[in-house]
Amino acid sequence: MNIKYLYHRFIESSAVKYIKDRKKIVLTIVIIAIIPVLALKWYQSMLSPKNAADTILVEFEVESGITAKQLAAKMQEHGMIKNQFAFILYAKLEGQDNRIKAGKYFLSPSMSPEEILDKLVKGEMINEDIKVTIPEGSTVNTIAAIFSEKGLVAEEDFIKSLDIDKYKNKYTFLKDFPPNATLEGFLFPDTYLMPPGKNPEFYIDILLNRFQDVYFNKVDSVIKENKIELSTYQVVTLASIVEAEAKLERERPIIAGVFHNRLNIGMPLQSCATVAYALGEHKEELSLEDLEVDSPYNTYKVSHLPPGPIGAPGLSSMLAVANPAKVDYLYFVAKGDGSHIFNVTYQEHLKAQRMIESQK
Repeated sequence: MNIKYLYHRFIESSAVKYIKDRKKIVLTIVIIAIIPVLALKWYQSMLSPKNAADTILVEFEVESGITAKQLAAKMQEHGMIKNQFAFILYAKLEGQDNRIKAGKYFLSPSMSPEEILDKLVKGEMINEDIKVTIPEGSTVNTIAAIFSEKGLVAEEDFIKSLDIDKYKNKYTFLKDFPPNATLEGFLFPDTYLMPPGKNPEFYIDILLNRFQDVYFNKVDSVIKENKIELSTYQVVTLASIVEAEAKLERERPIIAGVFHNRLNIGMPLQSCATVAYALGEHKEELSLEDLEVDSPYNTYKVSHLPPGPIGAPGLSSMLAVANPAKVDYLYFVAKGDGSHIFNVTYQEHLKAQRMIESQK
């Protein structure tokens, strides 16, 4: 028998053809099964950080209007991600491809695409806000100068934007102010983080909103509880004088108590701070001529509150007016170290003045 002939007959048999066809089908199935696994492995590897060891933060800007595709290409070009297509696919699957916020960010090759996308969607941008500190007792002119020094807005533009009528619709407490009232005293002194590039009204609105929050959440209830018969405008006016006169925290309620006592008996407040405000300049000591200045802010001549605040009081001074110390004092004189001597009678007051003068 011819073995070669039998071999060819076997190879050409239907059984062998069936086995060959089955192998092709099995191989095709195996390949079809492997491709998604390999694709998934690739996709997962592309979602790992570009370089886990490179933790340096790089400033990266997401321009307004940029598409997810353009952004992914830019990030790959800058070495932030491994593959732009994997990033786009991930963003789409998460439903976040249209929620990325424009701005400047700190990104790093050590961050995964998941971390980067989360940062861009949350808008965790580089903080470019400018720190602005307004000291207690600041006048509107001082505040305008501070904003100008910080490069936020021109001083004259800030002053021009202080028209109280612009804000009455938003802040109802302003509607009860007397005619010709200004925003002096109501731009709350605090430390703020202000975004650059805004108009003056934007910044003024923030300061007014802060005053409203502090006063009506922390001061107004104390005023009512203690039955202080002063309007919001009057409280802030008196608090601004306390702010200017008191150097020590513990003395604020006492000085407020003295001023309340004087107002109750129709006695002039006799505050040097209000005279300095009338003069438009700060002086270490006022002359007798200064005390004669013709102004409604000269509380040596008028026996009531001045027309308005002389600066922006802080919370402590407003609370001192809302809850003054229950004292009989009508006089106080500065010792020169920030503290004061308080007395009930004018004779005691004169004696205290002579004693301080003798120690100079």
